[in-house]
Amino acid sequence: MTEKIDLYDRKLLYELDKNSVASLTELAKKLRRSKQFVLYRMKKLEEAGIITGYHAIVDMSKLGYFTFRVYFKFQQMTEKEGKEFVEHVRNNLKQVWTITSMHGKWDYALFLGVKTIEEFHKIWEEVMSVYKENIKAYNIAVYAPIYNFNKTFFLSDSKENIERVYGSGEKEKIDDKDWKLIEVYAGNVRQSSLEIADKLKISHDTVRKRIKNLEKRKIIVGYKIGLNLEKLGYVSYRVDLQLISTQRNKELFDYCRSHRNIYQINKSIGGADFEIEVIVKDLEHLIKLIDEIKTKFKDVVNDVEYFSFSTFHVLQYIPD
Repeated sequence: MTEKIDLYDRKLLYELDKNSVASLTELAKKLRRSKQFVLYRMKKLEEAGIITGYHAIVDMSKLGYFTFRVYFKFQQMTEKEGKEFVEHVRNNLKQVWTITSMHGKWDYALFLGVKTIEEFHKIWEEVMSVYKENIKAYNIAVYAPIYNFNKTFFLSDSKENIERVYGSGEKEKIDDKDWKLIEVYAGNVRQSSLEIADKLKISHDTVRKRIKNLEKRKIIVGYKIGLNLEKLGYVSYRVDLQLISTQRNKELFDYCRSHRNIYQINKSIGGADFEIEVIVKDLEHLIKLIDEIKTKFKDVVNDVEYFSFSTFHVLQYIPD
C-alpha cells in the first residue's frame, strides 16, 4: 500500500539519502524547521515502513575482498525448492553478502566477497555439487567498481548529486576493533557513539575517532538510507545496455549520473557493457526512460535488457 507523503517528507528523504548520519541540527537547517519537527517526521517515515534503515557504504575492496555477482536461472524447481536453495546458501556459504529473488531473465542473484580466487572456486564447487542439474543458465561477473549516487527522484527540481565509489580500492590495514566497529556501525549509523561504545567495550571518544579515520581512508565512502520503494509507489529495475561502441561512454556516464531516476552505475567485468540501476513508477515509466537513452545514444546503444529484484533474503554490505 502506497503511503502519502508531503514535500517536507520528500526533502527529508532526499537529505538523508545524501547523508544518513546527518545530525538533527543539520537536517533542521536544510528543511528550515525545528529539530523536533524533523525527528517527528523521521519517526513517522520509519513507522510507515518507508525508511528501513540508515547505512554506511563500506568499500569492501579496501578490506581485501573481491566482490562477485552470480545470476542463476533454474529449471525443474518449485517455489519450495527455491526457498530451500536460499536457505542452503544462507546456512552454508558465509561469504555470500546478499541473496535476492529476481523477476525476468534470472531467478536469483548472489553477491559474495572473497579474498582469493581459490576461495571463489570452493564456493562454486559447493553450489554445483548440489544444484548443477537444476541450473539452466548462470552469469558470473566481477562487481566493481560501483558508482552510487544519492537518490533525487523525491524532488522535481534539480538537486545536488553525490557520488560514492566502491569496489576497486587498494587494501588498507585495519585491526580487530575496526572490524568490530564496522560490523556494529554499518547497519545502523544513527545509533549514538555511547551505544556503540557500550557494545564494543571501548570509550565513545575512541568510537568517534575510529569512524572519522575510516571515513578519511575511504573505507566508509558515504551514508544512505534503506527505502521501501513500494510504499512510495515506485519500483527499482536493473537495466543492461549492450553497446556497439564505447566512444560515448563518458557522455553516457554523465547523462546517467545526472538523471533523477538513475541512482547507480555498475562497471562489472563479465556482465553487460553498461549497467544502471533505476527507480521508476511502473513498467511504462521504465520503457519511457529506456527510450530516452536509446534515442539520445542511438549510435552506440545496440540492445537493452531489464529485470527487477523482488525479495532480499540476505542483505549485508552490498545494498544495491
